[in-house]
Amino acid sequence: MNQSAAGPGPGPGVVYRNQLLALVGLGLVFRLVLALILPPGYDESYYLFYGQNPGLSYFDHPLAVGLWAWLGLHVAPLLPANPVLALRLPGLISYSVALVLLAEASRLWFGRRAALLTAAVGTVSPLLFACGGLLLLPDSPLLLLLSLLLWWLARHPLNAPRSPQASLIFGLILGLLSLCKYHALLLILTLVVARLANSIQRRQLQLGDTALVFGGWLAASWPLWLWNLQNGWVSFAFHSGRTTGVSGFHWQGPPLFLLSQLALLFPSIGVLLLVALLRPRAPASPEAAAGTNLLRLLAIPQLVLFLLLAGRMQVLSSWLVPAWWLLLPLAGACLAAPGCLQRLWLRVVAVITVVAVPLLSLAAAAHVRWGIARSLLPAEVDTSGQLLAPGALRQALQQRPAIWQALVQAEVIGSNRYELPGFMALALRGYSQAAYTAYSGDNRGFDQWRQHLNPRASRGVLFAVVGDYDPLQSLQQSGPAQPWRFGPLQPLGRVQVARAGQPAALLEFYAYDPSLVSRASGPNR
Repeated sequence: MNQSAAGPGPGPGVVYRNQLLALVGLGLVFRLVLALILPPGYDESYYLFYGQNPGLSYFDHPLAVGLWAWLGLHVAPLLPANPVLALRLPGLISYSVALVLLAEASRLWFGRRAALLTAAVGTVSPLLFACGGLLLLPDSPLLLLLSLLLWWLARHPLNAPRSPQASLIFGLILGLLSLCKYHALLLILTLVVARLANSIQRRQLQLGDTALVFGGWLAASWPLWLWNLQNGWVSFAFHSGRTTGVSGFHWQGPPLFLLSQLALLFPSIGVLLLVALLRPRAPASPEAAAGTNLLRLLAIPQLVLFLLLAGRMQVLSSWLVPAWWLLLPLAGACLAAPGCLQRLWLRVVAVITVVAVPLLSLAAAAHVRWGIARSLLPAEVDTSGQLLAPGALRQALQQRPAIWQALVQAEVIGSNRYELPGFMALALRGYSQAAYTAYSGDNRGFDQWRQHLNPRASRGVLFAVVGDYDPLQSLQQSGPAQPWRFGPLQPLGRVQVARAGQPAALLEFYAYDPSLVSRASGPNR
């Protein structure tokens, strides 16, 4: 059959969309496999309570991650055997949508080939897909709204004239971005400075447009400001205290942090992103020039700020995720340059990356879940055994009837670390109606949520990981360093939690009366 009889094939646009959806779909399947393997992380176990305590904002984050947790909890009844997967499902889906939006922005700036390569790099990079598309973290909604912002700016350039409706929508997007993570405020400030500089250069301030954008931003972001106003701006005080509580600058901090970021991105991808930032492809069109300038404008302040902070304090690995995300379209444009991937060494590196990342990710997930590499890692270095899989924890607890009965009948279950109660809540899901809390110097959101506890509750259980922090018996002591006063603690015993048949975490349990607990001093943040 000749071509004319067979009819015309699909157009380039259809082929591009099919390729993009196939690429994003494969990435979703891969992340889904990892989500099924990995036990809950410390942050995820804590963010579980964001979904159980809906609020306008939270102690250390705006409300978006709470919405993701709330959605996951409402999916949980459909997945009763795997509540952790239910919590992760919103992030798994939102990352796929974010990749499509980012690819579409890249297409408008740099073309279809660059768009597909943008999505490919975002699909493969471990740091990006783990923080934004696998674990329940604030980066999931952040990357979704950041991609929406870039998609919007690709259609409505920052310095181009806008209709009143477009200005209002732009402000709404910025406001929603503010509800994701405080990193967004730096992005918004950068956009404001750039817009102001352009207005001054043109000698045209465009006050009406500015007012509409500001009004849209405030209309969408008001929950963040209202919650902090009602809670003494505690969230901003907490984050600013992280930087003011240290002194001196350690020059080895920034380069070491950058090297760790390159390793987590995967070295070939990390180097590609840096090359794309420092030596971007020469713009082939006005659209490409606008996209290049915008992405570098937004990414550079993020990189500079957190690299400098790495010289003063501990900077978490996820804090640079938005900056690397912004560089993905530039990386796609670099790879899409004529003849780039025709170089043999680059093709070899690309194949190694595409093969190695899934294999290494699966191996790492398998170790966290089953400890397959415990013979290679010293116990004092490998703390992955303390990430308690709900099924394993529940099985270990049921083997100690007295402790299990106390937990099932408890009205309040607490711990000496804010990260730990979530593990117990997942293990006891469907077996207990207890409220959860934490008693330590750093209680995060539990200080706000404790007001919902029944003040007359008398049946409580305290637990902690043995050998990790001070024993729970120290909570009975009093003194200026102890912010809590407890009544008598009744030992219930210890439970050894296994991982693949080998001892992993040892937990200790005490019965206590929650109605007798009082704070000895103000919150010790």
